[in-house]
Amino acid sequence: MTTVNIKILWPHEAIRARPGMYLEGASDPCSQAEVLLKLTVESMAITGNGAERLPVVLRLWPGPAFEMTCPWQCSSSEFLGRGRSTLSSIEWRMLNLFAGGPRTWEFLDGHGILLSALSSRVLLQVSNGERCRESAYSRGGLISPLQDSRTGPSNGSRVVFELDPLFFDDAARAHVHSDEVLDALAARFSWLTIAQRASDVRAGDPWSP
Repeated sequence: MTTVNIKILWPHEAIRARPGMYLEGASDPCSQAEVLLKLTVESMAITGNGAERLPVVLRLWPGPAFEMTCPWQCSSSEFLGRGRSTLSSIEWRMLNLFAGGPRTWEFLDGHGILLSALSSRVLLQVSNGERCRESAYSRGGLISPLQDSRTGPSNGSRVVFELDPLFFDDAARAHVHSDEVLDALAARFSWLTIAQRASDVRAGDPWSP
């Protein structure tokens, strides 16, 4: 085989080409959507300090859209460019697929790009208690570079996302919004609080609170 026979995919293209490979082998849209939600909830809570977990609050919105918040604080270095790249460390991690290596916040070291690649849009807001910034992504691409935010959390992190309808049909999106899936998550993770379910609200815009 020569280099002519080798096709190199960007990380998000590889994920979108075979999502089941990255979602614990889930083979159908309903199970893939459920696994993606579970991984995102898990990764929001992981601090990199062993078994310690941060509390995560999950809210569901019409759309359907998901909103998660946790008290994770980014360091000042996360707001800066990475070496010769104009991307911040946060953007770099959201756009690249990592294997191994030290982890600061799990969501930014692997699961971030899974969510970005398989969502029609993602809003990430982070604050270190002194400054809040946000960036936006869609289908694995950077839509809005990191910029100052007036609507994000005063201290912690917030993620809002919609699953890509190109991969997740109406049935899959309804399934992952169901009480069955939410109850299973709540039973599995003691640090997860479900503050709002789809049946609790008929309207609202989590994208610009």
